[in-house]
Amino acid sequence: MTANKSDIIYLLMGVVVAAGGAVVIGNPDTRVGLFVVAGMLAAGLVMAIYIKPSLGADVLIIAVFTNISRTFTDRGLPSVIKPLVFIVAIAIFVRYLNAARPPGGRARTRGIESYLFFFFIMTAVSYLAASDKDLAIEAILDLGKDIVIIYCIMFTLRHPNTWKQSAWTVILITAFLCLLGAYQVVSGNYDQTFFGLARVVEDVGSSSTTYRISGPINEPNIWGQVVVAVVPLVIIRVIYERRLRMKLVSLGILGILLFEVLNSYSRGAYLALAVILVLVLVGHRPHPLVWLGSAAAVVFILPFLPASYMERFESLLLLSPANDGGIYQEASFRGRTSEMLTGLNMFVKNPLLGVGAGNYPNNYQEYTEELGLELRTGERDPHSLYVQILAETGLVGMISFLGFSILLLVNLSRARQSIEHMVAYKGWASWISAIQLTIIGYLITSFFLHGSYLRFFWIFVALALAAIQLTEESLINPDQNHSLELSV
Repeated sequence: MTANKSDIIYLLMGVVVAAGGAVVIGNPDTRVGLFVVAGMLAAGLVMAIYIKPSLGADVLIIAVFTNISRTFTDRGLPSVIKPLVFIVAIAIFVRYLNAARPPGGRARTRGIESYLFFFFIMTAVSYLAASDKDLAIEAILDLGKDIVIIYCIMFTLRHPNTWKQSAWTVILITAFLCLLGAYQVVSGNYDQTFFGLARVVEDVGSSSTTYRISGPINEPNIWGQVVVAVVPLVIIRVIYERRLRMKLVSLGILGILLFEVLNSYSRGAYLALAVILVLVLVGHRPHPLVWLGSAAAVVFILPFLPASYMERFESLLLLSPANDGGIYQEASFRGRTSEMLTGLNMFVKNPLLGVGAGNYPNNYQEYTEELGLELRTGERDPHSLYVQILAETGLVGMISFLGFSILLLVNLSRARQSIEHMVAYKGWASWISAIQLTIIGYLITSFFLHGSYLRFFWIFVALALAAIQLTEESLINPDQNHSLELSV
């Protein structure tokens, strides 16, 4: 009897684990033992992903959203995200080499992928213009790693149910992290960071200190951006979920997420949330009682909100057209204006390649002196993803990113429209609409925030691309993809 390829894979895994166990037992050096145990865990993870590929997507989602690499590096341990990506990629490659077919349904995503690769090429080419080559290489490698993550997720989510499972993984891990932040706010115990999963930034004012919830990344504005992007996934569940228990669970999660956004004190997140709510109202027309209840709750709660929240809301009025020069009346608005204009100045003087990927901060002082809006020492961030892309990769880099984003949203709309008239696919169409709103929410907040933690965006992109693929496959081979049914 001859062994098939799967049997050989299992045999090799068993040999690796057995050899590792022997080394751990026989070697007194604890460091050797630690590395061997890590290797055995990696081998076990490869085996698990080989057996259940969608586990690879969930592992990457949890690793990115918990920012586990920073938790490790803060304690003097090596980063784990790149090894995890490598392990998942190897497991997926081995599986498709031995047991599974490559994904179909690529016709609608090929154009999107082309823009994505073109953006990567322009980011890599900008290395030639970089004054700090090390920063450029780091930025290029990070983008390359994120693209690998996209394909890992696309190749593992080969069934609507596994896609929904990963979407729920995003929802639940975000809700868990927000629950930790809620504990900090309610208890007032901001020193408890839960091993770095719930960090806090202190804004010290003239009369009081505002504690801004920052999730696992220690950046309250960007954490607010991430949570706002997850909100549509939950809102759509509240609207379309038919099971009362799951509807109530979704409603509870939505409350936790909104509380986290509120305590991030991110004005960009507030604006994006308002836009998302309007889009949901216009596009999905939920039951009038839902909106009446929501409006009544807001009207009731607003008078009881602490002054710190109201001050944050009121500061947005400085941006209204009626308030001439409002951006110069508030320190953070003035600083961000200076940083954005400095980025545009970099682009004007370096329109072809920009100043190089990752090289905005170290060029800031040189280019901001010509503007004279604000005197700040040290390196600064551009506070706008679009300004950052223009400044660091030039016009072609910006065109490729915008082309990618627009084409992604257009194809999500087409995918939803292709099935929304089919009763059997109504539940799936609601998920497509949710991930589309997620992308829109993230892109809106990106007008005010740079790309320090763009890896969250690429997770959402991977889910969006996988949804487009699965929809196309369901239309091409309806008998093989019958599970896009009423289940939501």
